[in-house]
Amino acid sequence: MKTVIRPNALVPLVVLCGTLLASPAHAGRPLVVDDADVAEAGTGHVEAWYGRLTARTNTWNVAPVYVVVDGLELGAALVRDTTTPTTGSALQAKWRITPVQEHGCNLGASVGASHASNGGGNATFVNAIGTCNSDFGALHLNLGGNRASHGPTLGTWGVAVERAFDQITANLEAFGQRRSKPGFQAGLRTDIAPGLQIDGSIGRQERDTLFSVGFKK
Repeated sequence: MKTVIRPNALVPLVVLCGTLLASPAHAGRPLVVDDADVAEAGTGHVEAWYGRLTARTNTWNVAPVYVVVDGLELGAALVRDTTTPTTGSALQAKWRITPVQEHGCNLGASVGASHASNGGGNATFVNAIGTCNSDFGALHLNLGGNRASHGPTLGTWGVAVERAFDQITANLEAFGQRRSKPGFQAGLRTDIAPGLQIDGSIGRQERDTLFSVGFKK
């Protein structure tokens, strides 16, 4: 589900470790679960990361995001699975429905579509997003649906907690899709220079180990 496929979520492709057309958007690296926050109008960023699923799938991912007006974020994602090989792409729009609250809960929603080459087909998705901020940290909740071409609509869900420890922010999350077993993941991120973040994650889904490392600029 982010994953997310903040492009963040981007994408129902999460693209986390090569799982194409599998889940909705993802929040800011290294989260898969999306959050309800949107940056200031006129700002944007690019996330890039390498993902690995056990020893059999390798992906390279790029996801730019731009906030066109207050509360509306547009994002795209491109993923290349070098093992298959397969190329996937996605577009997403995310709205912040409620005003930002540093202490309290915010609501958001996203919609989007993705495409995978080599017969992977197309998919559309929608996601309802809730984020609650407190002195402890942030809690993110996702509930949505993902529909592939000529297939049924599959419900998706995600829950994540993140907390800052001095210069490092840690997160734990769980996410899943109907007819599939849930995935679990832990991640860390930190700024190494003004406007430059590095991050990484490790997790488990089915019997596979998920690993990713990337940056945000």
